[in-house]
Amino acid sequence: GHPMAGREVYGVQNSNKDIFKNANYIITPSKNSTEHAINVVKKIAEELEFKNISILSMEEHDEMIGFLSQLTHCIAISLMTCKESKHLVSYTGDSFRDLTRIARINENMWSELFLMNKNELLSQMDLFIKEFSKLRNSLENEDLETMKDMMKLSTYRRSFFNKK
Repeated sequence: GHPMAGREVYGVQNSNKDIFKNANYIITPSKNSTEHAINVVKKIAEELEFKNISILSMEEHDEMIGFLSQLTHCIAISLMTCKESKHLVSYTGDSFRDLTRIARINENMWSELFLMNKNELLSQMDLFIKEFSKLRNSLENEDLETMKDMMKLSTYRRSFFNKK
């Protein structure tokens, strides 16, 4: 099982008893998993108050993790490493803080996780580069329609994540 919950800080001193409450949980059975074992893991996730419990194949899991978790960490890392940031603190707003919160990262754990899912993460990075390049090119060419279409699609897709 894979809890889709975490924070940018680690260690027992940063523990939070509600970290799993209403979070998502992914169960990835192997070919050796019994129905009973899957049900036990599901029951544990329910007891820990996870909101959505999904069962995915290992390949589906790796794709989801590559896109939803690892790619987002790569983006945050890249934002924080492309400019020296000490002086930026005086000018930043919530959007930059929100987007880079996860750049405060455990380099030992995350570098291993990236390597363990290398091929999928590279695929997700290529997808992001393609979309980012599309946005960049539309800006360079003053293609307002493409920019607006991307923004409308972004707004629409983000609406599914709004907490109700």
